[in-house]
Amino acid sequence: MSEVADSGLFETASDQEALERAAEAAAPAAVERADLAMVQTLDVLLREPMFALLSSLADNKYVLGRRYAEWCTGAPMLESAVAAAAMAQDELGHARSFYPLLRGFASGREATQMEEKGWQQRPTSAMRCLDRQFGTWCDFLAANLVVDSALTTLLAAAIDSPYEPLRQRARKIQQEEAGHWVHAAGWVRRMSHSRRDLATALANVWDDAFTWFGQPDDAVAGALHTGRVLAEGPDGLRKRLRGKLEPLLDEADLGEPLFVRQLPWERWNASARRLRT
Repeated sequence: MSEVADSGLFETASDQEALERAAEAAAPAAVERADLAMVQTLDVLLREPMFALLSSLADNKYVLGRRYAEWCTGAPMLESAVAAAAMAQDELGHARSFYPLLRGFASGREATQMEEKGWQQRPTSAMRCLDRQFGTWCDFLAANLVVDSALTTLLAAAIDSPYEPLRQRARKIQQEEAGHWVHAAGWVRRMSHSRRDLATALANVWDDAFTWFGQPDDAVAGALHTGRVLAEGPDGLRKRLRGKLEPLLDEADLGEPLFVRQLPWERWNASARRLRT
């Protein structure tokens, strides 16, 4: 499904009981069985694109949540540490709502999902910029602003989706993500003294987030838009994300170098839904 990292994304607990509890928590509950059956309501040609989208959303949400969690004790202010913990909890919760859905698809019945045995070594479709830890608070903010917003932008295009499991989650997540944007925007406005560092951090995540939607004929987002599962296609999603970011970044004098960037499509791995290193 995607590239394999040379090593695991995170350190793991050696407590076997803890690992078993985590695997059990990742299993679909009885209340979710109706959601699994909803796969049958999708056109046959849309099932693989939907599986790929849900897999990518789940992986990105999970890894982003773990990266946020790594800063729960490293944020520059107590309030921001609390916010990092809350956002980590949100992202991990979103991921856990997506992973069980994969088991309703033919391609996902035997898939190793996060927190199951061997999950750290399996391929991931999370954005390349999330492979590494955030080295600075500016890295945290850049991911909060751009990566988080890219995921939310796609989900905004699914709030009226005919595929009920995606529609329900998209609407709930939209509400929870509002606070993430407020946090990122507030910090961008107060970081004038670190504008150069923040500009570098934004550039480091920009290409990953804007290519994640795929090219105009993308076999995932493009196909789901054509099939009326998503309200926007790849170009429309990029335009929507840019429209959200542009006023804030222009206000902070950070926009122009970013918005004229040429996206590195020669490094885009469509099957993995991420840029090659």
